[in-house]
Amino acid sequence: MGMAASQARYIQLTARKANCEYEGQQINQARTNLANEVAGLFNRMLDLELPEVPSTSDYTTEQYSYSDGDTDYYIDSWSQTSSYDDTYNYVVTSHYIRDIFKGAEKTLSDPQVQVANTYSGYVNESATVQVNPDNSYTVTNADGSTVNYNRVSDIQDETLAEQLQKFKEAIGNTDLSDDNIVGYQDGDTWHFALTQELDNVAGGLSDSYSDYAETGFPTYVGNSKLTELTNLTEDQAAELSQIVQDITDSNISNYFTLNSDGSYTYTGSGIYTFDLNGQTYFTTYDDLMNSYNSAYMSDSPIDNQSSLYYYGASYVPTKITSTGNALLETDESGRFSSVRFDNDSNVYALSYETVTDDAAYQDAMNEYRHAVEVYEKTINDINALTSTIQKEDQQLELKLEQLDTEQAAISTEMESVKKVIDDSVEKIFNTFQS
Repeated sequence: MGMAASQARYIQLTARKANCEYEGQQINQARTNLANEVAGLFNRMLDLELPEVPSTSDYTTEQYSYSDGDTDYYIDSWSQTSSYDDTYNYVVTSHYIRDIFKGAEKTLSDPQVQVANTYSGYVNESATVQVNPDNSYTVTNADGSTVNYNRVSDIQDETLAEQLQKFKEAIGNTDLSDDNIVGYQDGDTWHFALTQELDNVAGGLSDSYSDYAETGFPTYVGNSKLTELTNLTEDQAAELSQIVQDITDSNISNYFTLNSDGSYTYTGSGIYTFDLNGQTYFTTYDDLMNSYNSAYMSDSPIDNQSSLYYYGASYVPTKITSTGNALLETDESGRFSSVRFDNDSNVYALSYETVTDDAAYQDAMNEYRHAVEVYEKTINDINALTSTIQKEDQQLELKLEQLDTEQAAISTEMESVKKVIDDSVEKIFNTFQS
């Protein structure tokens, strides 16, 4: 190897050795950072608190109770009166449970209200009817507005035949002659009436007729069939009356009229029943159509509706509390043995027992189980992160060992090249000295 080549090689080796030292420093810094992360995870694990199992004693209290032979009463609290009174020595708060008939409003999410279209009649009262020379009819309503009915046999419209068939099916007379039907179109809506009814009003034989228009009526809520109420049973009347009294701002109150004696009378239509989970509930035409029309995807109106309000009434266990002066007497053990209230001359024997609030204890146990799951998940997450960091550190350690091996080889080669350079320099100086 020539002098110039040896020097160039030595420079390359020196640069590579410096690079190895720099890479080693970077790896050591990275390993230090990983060590700090592991330490942080360890401290985080030390800060975790193991959830404490709830004790039943925390949910157990003393309870005094008595009975008047019909109802069980429970004493909630007692405090001595501020001044001594040998008649009444305590202020006592007690309660009893009574089933009270209450109305309730509920919300059904994703109700899937289904609607079918049919013709239904509106009874038009206080209207006057004029028969025109062309056999059409002019109806003047009570508010002064007028509509004109033409015999359907004189109307030319491609949509008429289909609508007539729906109308005849709705009134249950598919064989009815077109000569007995008149109609007019209000926008996209067809209205039909029977000539016989209009003739009766025109001739003074009747004061009302039915105007039939196509309208949507609810048929199903999900898989539950809707049934419109016309006549109420005694039980239905009691339930609906209670709902109207308890939920004054509900749509269901729109279908009742308030009588002078405070009772309610159903208007006769607009309230529907359906079964849900074995129970029968009420809803209204307004609630059903609001849900049906709330669908924001017109091509799938059943699957994207907002919630539906529905109603029911049932007996609900209700806690009734009262507070008053009482005389509490104790037995030889120091426990209360009897009670007499200031509004009751009877003396009631008290029963003593310890009572555990099972519902509250179960809630606490559920919270404990959830806390244990969170605790164990946190521990597992910390262990998983620690394991990942350890694997990264092992890879860095292996790479550092490779750099150490490479640096040792470079040092050996540098010594060899330096010896070649030194020998070359020595030979050069010896030659000039000769």
